[in-house]
Amino acid sequence: MDAARNGCLANRAQQGVLSGTPLKTVGDENMIPALTGAHWTTHRLTAGSLHLKSTAGQPTDLFCLAERLNPRRAFLFVSTVLGRHIPVAPKDHRAVLQRLATKLLDQLPADGPVFVMGYAETAVGLGAGVFQELHRAHPRRAIGYQATTRFAPHARDVWFRMEEPHSHASDHLILTPKDGVLQDGPGASLVLVDDETTTGTTFRNLAAKMHAAGLRFNRVVLATLTDWSEGSAAASVSEAIPGAEVAAVSLFNGAWLWEPDNSQDKPQLPGMIAAECPAWHPTGRAVLEVARFGIAGTDAEEMIPGRALRIASEAGLDVLPHNARVLVLGAGEHVWEPFLFAETVSERYPNTRFAATTRSPILPGDAIRHKIVFGDHYGLGLEMYLHNVAPEEWDAIVLFNETGMEGVPGVLMDTLGAVAVVDQDARVAHLRRQL
Repeated sequence: MDAARNGCLANRAQQGVLSGTPLKTVGDENMIPALTGAHWTTHRLTAGSLHLKSTAGQPTDLFCLAERLNPRRAFLFVSTVLGRHIPVAPKDHRAVLQRLATKLLDQLPADGPVFVMGYAETAVGLGAGVFQELHRAHPRRAIGYQATTRFAPHARDVWFRMEEPHSHASDHLILTPKDGVLQDGPGASLVLVDDETTTGTTFRNLAAKMHAAGLRFNRVVLATLTDWSEGSAAASVSEAIPGAEVAAVSLFNGAWLWEPDNSQDKPQLPGMIAAECPAWHPTGRAVLEVARFGIAGTDAEEMIPGRALRIASEAGLDVLPHNARVLVLGAGEHVWEPFLFAETVSERYPNTRFAATTRSPILPGDAIRHKIVFGDHYGLGLEMYLHNVAPEEWDAIVLFNETGMEGVPGVLMDTLGAVAVVDQDARVAHLRRQL
């Protein structure tokens, strides 16, 4: 059940990455003489060598390394606690949210409004979780949350756009937030949340677009699970928002250097495929809705707990034994409500895990031991993936999919075998493999 997480961490330690006994010290190589220090280690990948630097005393179980099909960046830090590519216990993910929020609170003013933003697709749920923890710590404080997205009901709903240059899907849309969400102006703080930062470019690009849109903040805090920027992320955001104080918090700090192997062809993104599912656009009116238009602080605790028991019963979970292995899946950007459901279910079934489908084209390896490839949920004609899920390891699988039953691709359904699907209006249907 946790084989992917345990296996990739064990392999990384065996190879010496962050273990204190590296395969080689980069400073020993004449070609990179500037990289000296006992904490530099090297991880060899197909497309080149990734050199990493860390300091002692930091957690070593937050991520694994993987290769991906992307000419802009051939490697990926795969989080073991995010619940995207590796199934995670809800309590472990909640602990990470609390740790990150605690660090954030140390950097935020004691009062004043706060606006939190998370990046699609990977940090949509992470941002929502940080927002919820901040609201729990200060329930009377004006706090709002909004996620970037790659989907909009109508073109008129798009407030502005920004780019994430190294991503497999670089375009982000920021929709016009609903009332009560946006918190800016004198005394306001902006919190930008992502799973990682390597150069700070993604943070800078969003900050610059927000500043150009007329938003003003006295303080900006960047929050990540892993920060590889060595301060450049905060520095670049300072340039994008003149006059604002900028700080950065993370659970892990390091540095990286990519040395490409020029004898290898650059990995290419997967091409377009025939769309299997119908074309889909969000309505902005669904019961279970990604925070594309934002969530106000008053709604932070009103997302799914009230209907979780009914969904669990209709999904057939109430007949399972206490030690049943339950897998809850989100789909693409639709991850926050599925996580809250998994968290509630785990109180009765402690062997519950959470993961999600993704557009990120990661190659199989130590971090990705199982890979299901299927057409996307949205009718775009793109490949999507479900990583590290072997259906036979689970007694029940519950898939939350905002595109409904029609948005469950046949390949995914046939591979999973049997699954309870929860649509955008919290309706439950049971789908089975076509014989």
